[in-house]
Amino acid sequence: MQRFERNISILGRSKRTFDNYSRHVAALALHFGKIPTELDPEDIKDYLFELQKRSKTPSQSYFKHTVYGLRFLLKTEGLPYSYLHLPTIPKVKKLPVILSREEIWCMLQTAELLKHKLLIGLIYGCGLRCMEVRNIELRHLDFDRKMLHIVQGKGRKDRYV
Repeated sequence: MQRFERNISILGRSKRTFDNYSRHVAALALHFGKIPTELDPEDIKDYLFELQKRSKTPSQSYFKHTVYGLRFLLKTEGLPYSYLHLPTIPKVKKLPVILSREEIWCMLQTAELLKHKLLIGLIYGCGLRCMEVRNIELRHLDFDRKMLHIVQGKGRKDRYV
C-alpha cells in the first residue's frame, strides 16, 4: 500500500484518488483473503460480476473505481493490464443539459441576494464548476478584455473564460 500511495502521489493524482483506489482494492483483497496480484483472472471476473449483481441498479462508478484501482495496482507492481484480464470501460457520451433563456431568467429573478444572482450568472454564463466559482477573486477579473482567469480549476489547470 505504501508503494501504491507513493506512485499515485508521484503521478500527481489527488489524495481522494488514492482513497478511492485503495478502498476498492482493499475490498477485493478482504473478499478473497489475499492481494489481487495473487489471484487468478477468473476470480477477478467472478468478483466483478458479483459487484454488478449486488443491486438492481449497479453503481457504474463503484465498478469503474474497482477496475481502475486494479489497473493502477498492476501498474505499481510492473505487471501488464492483461495480467488480470480486466474489462475495458466504455466512456459514456451524453449531452449536457442546456437551460433555456427563460429558465435562466427565472433563476436570476428568484435569487434574492445580488451575490446569488452574480454567482448564477457566472456559473451559467462562463460555464464554471461550483468549486471554480468559489475560488474567484477580484484580481482574476479582467474587465478590459472581458475575461475571467480560472486558477487551478478541475485537474489543477488554469484557464481563461
